[in-house]
Amino acid sequence: MSNPIFKGLTATFIVVTLSLLFCLAIPPEWLMGWGTLFPVAMVPAQIVISLFWGCGYPKQCAQLSQPRKGIAYLFSTLIVGSLVAWVSWRTIGGGISPPPPFVNMYLIFSVAVTLWLVVVFQGWPFNRLSSNSGVAGALLWLWAYLFTYALFRSLFDFSFLKGAPVYVAALDPGGVFMAWLPLVFSITSVMVLLTFVLFDFWPIQALAGRFPIFGKQPYFAALSGILIAFVTNGVWGFFVGTLDMNLVRFLVKVSVSGIFGIFVVLVMLDGLPSINFRQPWRGIFLSGIASILAIAGYTLYEFVALSRFALPAGQPGYLLELWIASAMLAITFPAMVTFAKYFDCWPLLGNERILQPIEPEIPDNSAYRASVEEQ
Repeated sequence: MSNPIFKGLTATFIVVTLSLLFCLAIPPEWLMGWGTLFPVAMVPAQIVISLFWGCGYPKQCAQLSQPRKGIAYLFSTLIVGSLVAWVSWRTIGGGISPPPPFVNMYLIFSVAVTLWLVVVFQGWPFNRLSSNSGVAGALLWLWAYLFTYALFRSLFDFSFLKGAPVYVAALDPGGVFMAWLPLVFSITSVMVLLTFVLFDFWPIQALAGRFPIFGKQPYFAALSGILIAFVTNGVWGFFVGTLDMNLVRFLVKVSVSGIFGIFVVLVMLDGLPSINFRQPWRGIFLSGIASILAIAGYTLYEFVALSRFALPAGQPGYLLELWIASAMLAITFPAMVTFAKYFDCWPLLGNERILQPIEPEIPDNSAYRASVEEQ
């Protein structure tokens, strides 16, 4: 299959179809409980393997031919993710079955924190602490959960659930904000962060060309973080403030669906490298494609959920919204990474790609390269 766009769209069709079939085959309450906890617990490991290591470490796995390479990475992710899921469930979730919202929100929040550490901070300071990429990646993965725990205890408050069967006072961290606020803001920031990737971190990249200090860590992360937070606040203000959109509906219809569209462009279509417009025009063009895919994805998942389960939308349980979020976040997104990165879309690729080890991927922006060269 020589056409990369056709290959990516075919791969997307396969992944989305299989993901939806799986979601339809299990009860909605299981999907929104255990079906979210275990897959989401595996995502930070996927981020380290696919983004930080570029599926190029360990070398013993990277040099395997497909499908053995994909199986090796998948097996490793399953082991690590299952351990994280069990420990999180026993501690933050109190060992309660089905898992309460505390533990699922913690694990979802850990995905956002890990992406920030890998994409915005580019592995700093862990790649300074060790020149061994394996050690640096392991440190990053471990500290991502520790940072998440510290922020979770400080920011998340679940007292709004008092009186509900799922509320356990002893498990409530009692943070500063109602729990939905930091969770939704963090997921929205991921959507904005990934949009900056579509722009190759323009205009920060252009600024780093004139002022090299901004191409080095932690200055690159500081400037990027300010811009991402500013744009995230603007998106939040427009939809939640100006349009008065319900917070949970905003999370699913805008943030999660937006990530879906960007994931298809970045992961399944490999960022459409054949689109060689100059920035910011390339970013604008790719963002337009991602927006169309986001709308199509949300419409499809909503139609399937309503047709199969007739789930009610909105309060008190937000069952439709949470089903869509779980189907996308917990099932489809990890499946995309597994198929496109771990397995290189095997068996859609020709044998010439399958047998070649893949070198670690480095984002195509001068700020990242300047940071790497300095280190």
